[in-house]
Amino acid sequence: MLLSDRMRAVAELVQPCKSIADIGCDHGYVAMELVRSKICRHVIAMDINSGPLDRARQNIAEYDMQEYIETRLSDGVSALQEGEVEGIVCAGMGGRLVISILEQGKERVGAMRQVVLQPQSELAEVRKYLRKKGFLIDREDIIYEDGKYYPMMRALPGAFGRLEWQIGGNLEQKCRQSGVYRNGIPAYRQPFDVSEISREEVKRMTRVQDTYGPCLLEMAHPVLKRYLLWQKANLECIKRGLLCQPQINDRQRSRIEEIDEKLSDIVFCLYCYFKNTIY
Repeated sequence: MLLSDRMRAVAELVQPCKSIADIGCDHGYVAMELVRSKICRHVIAMDINSGPLDRARQNIAEYDMQEYIETRLSDGVSALQEGEVEGIVCAGMGGRLVISILEQGKERVGAMRQVVLQPQSELAEVRKYLRKKGFLIDREDIIYEDGKYYPMMRALPGAFGRLEWQIGGNLEQKCRQSGVYRNGIPAYRQPFDVSEISREEVKRMTRVQDTYGPCLLEMAHPVLKRYLLWQKANLECIKRGLLCQPQINDRQRSRIEEIDEKLSDIVFCLYCYFKNTIY
């Protein structure tokens, strides 16, 4: 079975368990990998469309895994019985759809041990939803494949955002170890007045964790570093183009301010990687 790096990474985020549901299973490859690698004893492969589900059934039969994987037509988790599985996998769909699946099935999902998510878009919105609903993002990964970046995460229901201060403390420690301080204040705090530090730092730490991932930042994931530098270069290019305009209107000025905030956040995040170089 030929599995992409992205799908293999999704499967590796799953905590070993007796049963799990793969929501939007497509060809069924993730479900098959979970069984093949003995991460899960039983998988329910689910999809809202019969076409992908038929392809999944064919693949499951070809590898003689019918005893371990069942297929089920379902809109999100609606076809699951309460307590039937210990978690769900949602991979390869838009972020707003992921949020919709979690919200519509919140009673069933809230009683599970884990959710493994690989949204294709709106990552910050997904993480914000998880944080506000009390999920703990306890493990993340990011894969670069076929010219695209694919972040993914495992979250535990009912943990109430215990990682809220994780990155701030991590950066503080790194700055102290590397001497990146001026007048006793870490360099990444310099733009703020002392009276504003607490409010602004909480706001920024929350925003960058939602955008780039608390665990990815804490572990200084090498692929995230590439993504940050790539995004930094793109944003700077866009900003230069806007500044080259003979006249800048209010909409363009607002866009420049938005880009500046994003660039500032990237600088903040890059302290996870560089001790003495300030971007």
